[in-house]
Amino acid sequence: MIHRARAIGVLSMLVLFTAVLTSGCQLLGLAQKMVVQNIDAAYKGLGNQNTAVMVWCDRAMSTDWPKLQEDLSRGITARIKQAADAKDPPKFLVGATFALPESVTRFQHDHPETDTQDITTVAPRMNVSRLVYVEIVKFETRPESSLELFRGSITANLKVLEVSDAKAKIVYQRDNIELKYPEKAPDEGTTGLTDAEVYEKTIEACSTEIADVFVPHLAPED
Repeated sequence: MIHRARAIGVLSMLVLFTAVLTSGCQLLGLAQKMVVQNIDAAYKGLGNQNTAVMVWCDRAMSTDWPKLQEDLSRGITARIKQAADAKDPPKFLVGATFALPESVTRFQHDHPETDTQDITTVAPRMNVSRLVYVEIVKFETRPESSLELFRGSITANLKVLEVSDAKAKIVYQRDNIELKYPEKAPDEGTTGLTDAEVYEKTIEACSTEIADVFVPHLAPED
């Protein structure tokens, strides 16, 4: 009986040790995952600056999607501003202010000549010290190969300009930002969606991707 009791005791200790070890490994894995997920801002120069977000697209695209420029500008601005207005914002966003998206698009409409001018010559005219400039290369809510199905797609280029003494220079650039909605839908598209929903979600995805350049964020899940 004594030997049996000892055996049971040893077995219980082994089970407990294994459980503790497993839990510890899981906690360590979770901690490592949390560390990996924290991604810092790529550009940290918006603090104490007045920033505008300008979106450019060609005339055909603006005819098909008349609110595209303003909607994307508003989405990007709102996400960065949310981080800047937080109770405990990142130090590099303290004091950041933002031009109204409708004011930016009004400037573009009032000055159509800026569509063909180099952005470094346009930025000093906008009464801001930072310009987030987004060029939309492609935008669609339905694949060209199957217009009866839905899949949002946007390709954009990003430039950040610093303006001082009536001169502007590009200090950050990222090209070929490509996003799709739904992200895991087949390339030929899917059913059960609408143009309005796909438009909104594609703009939302692009706004988040670009705003993440300026704010700390979590890495996307695999």
